[in-house]
Formats: sequence, structure tokens, C-alpha cells
Amino acid sequence: MPSPFIIVYGGSGALGSVAVRLFKQHMYQVINIDLSSNADASHSIVVPSKLQTLSEQSAHITDEVAGLLGGSKADAVICVAGGWQGGNAASDDFIGSADKSIKQS
Repeated sequence: MPSPFIIVYGGSGALGSVAVRLFKQHMYQVINIDLSSNADASHSIVVPSKLQTLSEQSAHITDEVAGLLGGSKADAVICVAGGWQGGNAASDDFIGSADKSIKQS
């Protein structure tokens, strides 16, 4: 029986790298999805910077994941992606901070 698949979205960042290593230690095949590859992952899907829209990124990621899974299903998808923005949700600049965080990721 093949090893189960775990997808870690953001698996090249600080928290994501730890998650990738942890699941690999527990014999999972780990698919990293991020802006850069992670050598510890079983597979890395790098989201090219030329893909500007969410729909372009989604199509790329969906095609790549389908190719790696080969008709199987992932056992879990874990999202640890995202940048950090300081601030407060009550701030007048909350939307601007949220927008900046999304664009950084």
C-alpha cells in the first residue's frame, strides 16, 4: 500500500518547513506548495511569480496536484501559508494591511 499523501500549502516557510519534516518522519508523502521548493518534501509545486491572478495560480496548482496524485486523494491539506502584518482589526487601515498580506503571499 502506498504512503498516504499530505499537502502542505506554504511548506517552504518557517512553520511549513517544520510541518513537512514532521509528516515525512511519520512516513507520509508530502507535497509542498509554495513560492519556492522545499528539498525535504517528497514533491514541491512552485507557484511561478508570472501567475498573477488567483484563477491562474489555482489552475496551475490543481493540474500539478492531479498529476502527482495520479487519481488518488490526499489524506489532508494543511495551510500554513501567509505573511505577517502587524496591526489591529479595529484599525482604519485594516483593509490595507490585509491586502498587503495577501499580495505578499
